[in-house]
Formats: sequence, C-alpha cells, structure tokens
Amino acid sequence: MHLSAEECPHCGLVLAQLDSLYEDFDRTVRRPHDAAGVLRVPERKKVAKWISRAERAFPQLYFSVVTCSLQDEQNVRSYGFWLMNRGEFQDIQESAVKEGCVMLVIDVNRKEVCLQVGYLLDGAMSEEGSFDTLSGGHPYLLECNFMHAIDVMLGGVRKYVKRLRRKSRRLAK
Repeated sequence: MHLSAEECPHCGLVLAQLDSLYEDFDRTVRRPHDAAGVLRVPERKKVAKWISRAERAFPQLYFSVVTCSLQDEQNVRSYGFWLMNRGEFQDIQESAVKEGCVMLVIDVNRKEVCLQVGYLLDGAMSEEGSFDTLSGGHPYLLECNFMHAIDVMLGGVRKYVKRLRRKSRRLAK
C-alpha cells in the first residue's frame, strides 16, 4: 500500500485497525516465517531451500512462506495484508525490488491459505488464478500435512509466476 494511503484502494482494509488487531504479532519476517510453530528445524531448512529456488528463477522477486495461528476475529487475508505492509522482511536478496514480494500465508487453525503479492505482480495476478494455484495443496492442509501443502502450493506459485512472465514477454513484443 502507498505509504500515505490510509486504506487499501482494492479491498478497503485499514492498516490502523489491523495494527491494533495484530499488535501482539512479531513484525520480523524470517523466510520461512513459522509463527505457528508447526515446522521442525529440518523442515524450515527445506522450505528455505524451496524459497531460494524460486528466487533464483525470479531474482527481482522475494518469496516468503508464513504459518500463523489466528484467533476468531482475525483472518488469513487481513493478516497477510498487514504483514505485507508492516512486516520487516529478513535476508532479502539485493536483486529483489521492494514491490516484488510473493507471500504464501497459511492459517493452521482454519486450514486456510492466502497468496499476498506486492505491487509488481498485483495487476497481473487474478483471484481465480491464485485460487487455482493454491487449491492443489488444500487436501494436505486438511490433513495437517503442512510440508506437503507448502511444497505443492509454492510449486504452483512458481508455475503461475512463470506463466505471468511468459505472458508479459508476449505482450511486450
């Protein structure tokens, strides 16, 4: 969101309200960011390798996978939006642009997932495309198999971004 804007022009979320809703949440975003504590150390290392692979393919972007455990009044979409705008992302590669974030957010309580993207991809991604990209991991979320869900969904995100890149190149010609 633009720094002087009070609310998102697309969805109407207001950062000031979200600041109070998520005031107890850590703003420091590690990659991966296992705030829910569902991944063991070897699993976090594996997810970090998957993130690195995605970033090698798209050096202008930086990827993050976030697990969270939200309460009733909170939801994965608003948390992802808040974290995207208020988060302090760690270890971002130098070639990535600030607007190039691609963040997969998983609420382990509700087994819901959200794909948040920065302005670099915002206009290119569709809600339907994002849904199709993430839906393959849903059965694994229902089984609490978070590693397999992350693997499938992050792989789907990489394929989706690759399709968007090819489409962009065709339109540029």
